[in-house]
Formats: sequence, structure tokens, C-alpha cells
Amino acid sequence: MNRILDLDSKSAVTIFTLVTIPHDNPRQEIGLTDLENYISQAIWKTFDQCRSEAATRLEVDEADLLLTDARVMEIRIDGHPVINPHGFTGSKLDVVLAITMVKRDKFIKEADIILEGGSVRAHLLAKSQDIKEAIYIEIKDSITTIFRITPERIAYLSEFNWGEKELTKLLKEQLGLVDDDSAKGIHLRYVQGELSEKTIKKIDKVFYNAFSTFINGGVMALKNFLKPRAGSLPPIYLKSFFPMPANVYRKRFSFN
Repeated sequence: MNRILDLDSKSAVTIFTLVTIPHDNPRQEIGLTDLENYISQAIWKTFDQCRSEAATRLEVDEADLLLTDARVMEIRIDGHPVINPHGFTGSKLDVVLAITMVKRDKFIKEADIILEGGSVRAHLLAKSQDIKEAIYIEIKDSITTIFRITPERIAYLSEFNWGEKELTKLLKEQLGLVDDDSAKGIHLRYVQGELSEKTIKKIDKVFYNAFSTFINGGVMALKNFLKPRAGSLPPIYLKSFFPMPANVYRKRFSFN
């Protein structure tokens, strides 16, 4: 049975990228052999450009990288999307590829479909909402991961330590709780508005003190990688894998 493995950004690298391949004879129709050659060129050109980045993130030598998946997501001829380029004429092909690389691992089977889940979710967000430029952020158990969406590329940008574990730890400390499950249960009731007004105000303070750490981490990551001017950041989309109070999505937080 084939497995679909949704891996984190330290275990797999999935990059969506636009590669331009010139058509040797612009007035001649693109044949099947031409198409196969152009797609092969695009895949290996992308792999060659991205393998150093992937090896650094996965902390392996480039020789230990494995290209596990290469998919054509879209093809354009002279800027016009086509379903099948066979029989068309034009001067260039723009090939949108999704390639996935992992480190060689005996637990990976040839039939497995391996993906860097966050990068794929960023791509699906961009396609479904027709987004050209954005920052997509995922918050999980202990790690916050940032992805950048541009017209030419969708890929991992950065990450920092912040997630549900930090919030749970603070709730335990501030409320005098002894175990994680109690803290998570109270947090869930807080998000659902099932606590008294006095208790909600108390947890508000704990939550937003913790959330300020997330804001600070996001600011540092965006400054380090994008060096944005005031007001120049693209829209920021946030996905949390644990419940967040509604105000997180209603309020605008300053990233300068």
C-alpha cells in the first residue's frame, strides 16, 4: 500500500518553482520528444539549483540527498497556460514544478509519496485564493514555521521555537496546574468562551504574554530574511494546529 508522508521542514524539502526553458525552434510545433526533454531539463535544473539549500536544511551532504518526487504543476507557452503543450509553437516554456528531496533513509519505501506538508499547504492556499505574494505561517506543538509565497517560488523561509508546549507550560505555571492535559482542557474552554469573565481575563493575560513571544519570533525572522520596509510586507496567513482565541484572527498585530 502506498503511503503519503506529510513530513516537517527538517525531514523533507518541497519547493514549488517556476523554470523557463527556451524552445529551440519557436515556429516549429513542440513534439512529444521535445516536451519530455524540456521537462527533464526543468527538473534537473531545479534540482541542481536547490540541492545545496536542501542539504543545508536537512543537515546532510549533497551526495546523501534523494529526489523522491518531481511533479509538473503547470506549463505556460510564452506566458499562456496550456493543458498539453504538444503541437503548440512558441519561444519558451514556463514549467511550474514541485520537487521533493529527503535524506537517504532505509525507512522510506519507493512507493511512498513524500511531501513537506507546510510547503504544500502554502501552495494550496496560494492556488485557492489566487495569491501572488504572501507569508504563510504554521504553528504546531513546539515549532513555528514560515513559508514565503511569490509568483516564481513557494518554499520554506524560516522557523523558530514557539508552539502549544510553551503556552501549556505558562498556563500550568500561572494557574498552579500539575499536568498538561488540565492546561490544555482549560485553554480549550477559554477559546470556546466557556469560562467566567474573570477567568477569561486572567487567561487573556497569560495567552497574550505567550503570544508576544510568537510575534517577536516572527518579527525577527521576517527582518532577517525579507528586510522589509515599514508597511511593505505582503499579507500574512496564519494556521495553528491547536485552538486559538478568535481575537488572534480579528486583531491586527504589528510586524512593522
